[in-house]
Amino acid sequence: MSRVLEQTGQPVRSSDLYDRGYGEVGFDFLEPKWSADNIVTNPPYNCAEGFVASGVKHSNRKFALLLRLAFLEGANRANTIFAKIPPARVWVFSERITFYPSGVEPKGSGTTAYAWFVWDKDAPGQTELKWFKPGYKAKFA
Repeated sequence: MSRVLEQTGQPVRSSDLYDRGYGEVGFDFLEPKWSADNIVTNPPYNCAEGFVASGVKHSNRKFALLLRLAFLEGANRANTIFAKIPPARVWVFSERITFYPSGVEPKGSGTTAYAWFVWDKDAPGQTELKWFKPGYKAKFA
């Protein structure tokens, strides 16, 4: 994600807990050492709830998480995240996306539905549910 964001010409600061060959290493998102205006990340799914709390706290403006659409489910999240700090927008991928490791030839379609969950401190009102229009896969493949 960082490489794609850097292509927009905006400054990007990348980090990870482990060395994956890119960005600052040893950065624990759940105990960050710095804040940023906007944070965009794809968390380990078993840590997503902790990432929401940390991201909302340490982003000055917007915070976006790429998560399984199923993140919307669950009584615990309904009573905690979505009742107390709901996202401003949820952008659903209308076409399934698949994440391939580097060097693997993409084929077939994904079996998991994903969405961008966006917390925006300047957004008024309730959570908006939006969809990316079909055709983006062909456009960006």
